[in-house]
Amino acid sequence: MNRIDRLTAILIHLQSKRRVPLLELEDRFEVSRRTVFRDIRSLMDAGVPIGGDASEGYFIVEGYHLPPVMFDQNEAAALLVAGKVMERNGDSGLATNFQNALLKIKAVLRYSDKEYLEKLDEQIAVMVPKLPDHLSQNSFTSEIQQAIALRKQLKIEYYSSYSQEVNQRIIEPLGLVFYSNRWHLIAHCQMRKALRDFRTDRIRQLSILSTSYNPDDYPNYIEYLNRSMEGSQSYEVVVDFSKKAAHIIQDQRYYQGFIEEEKLESKVRMKFLTPSLDYFARWLMMFCSDAHVVSPPALLEKLHDYTVELSTHLEKIEDATKAVT
Repeated sequence: MNRIDRLTAILIHLQSKRRVPLLELEDRFEVSRRTVFRDIRSLMDAGVPIGGDASEGYFIVEGYHLPPVMFDQNEAAALLVAGKVMERNGDSGLATNFQNALLKIKAVLRYSDKEYLEKLDEQIAVMVPKLPDHLSQNSFTSEIQQAIALRKQLKIEYYSSYSQEVNQRIIEPLGLVFYSNRWHLIAHCQMRKALRDFRTDRIRQLSILSTSYNPDDYPNYIEYLNRSMEGSQSYEVVVDFSKKAAHIIQDQRYYQGFIEEEKLESKVRMKFLTPSLDYFARWLMMFCSDAHVVSPPALLEKLHDYTVELSTHLEKIEDATKAVT
């Protein structure tokens, strides 16, 4: 990146936050502290009102605005792809907001760039399974983001899959996290007096309250989430797949806790870490003789039990069919 481009990028970066630490600028632009100082001074000499210092970080004085930001073709194309991914994996509210933002971005592009995106739009597709309607419907993502930013309590009506009941909670939202193909709200629950993990698609109603809270009064939500995941029991599984099966599951294996693989002479040995042997056994049954369990023995027992259960079920269906005919 040449110096003119870097100065422009620093200016845009400074306008993206209330205050930008010096280290953040060094890391992003991969330059020395001295170079950052020199670039900041050059911007100030050019009339840009920059405040702050090396210890506290830098900021643009409120009221100063850049002309509309121009995107190059690669940046605009990246946003186009992100929009297609969001459409398939986000809730309807989040996807709508992203598409509205993308339309505003397209509006300021040059005609040649608009034509470039129109051609790409027809040639790019995201083919991952779309979330079912009851999961992709608006799950209050925008409202939750607003409450987190404003540090306001939420009142929610939440469906508990354990009790199969809907109950009302007052919570302090601390973090919004996407994992296991779902959005999760990590919040302090007043009813439980502890941090809890709420799936946003199970929130039936939500309202932002006027009561404020200080997130520093509660445990770090990322540390809580890490402890929760580490604390759940996991099983190490080793399976030998035929090369044909190994090729087929190159993508889906990651959803089963894939860790590593070893290519052997006529097969591929894969190692997984799974929280449920029952679920893993049911998934493995689809591969029949193309999969051989190396360990643990408990998984073999599960497969045996499911095979007997399936055989018995098929015999009943066959007997019922014969009785009808």
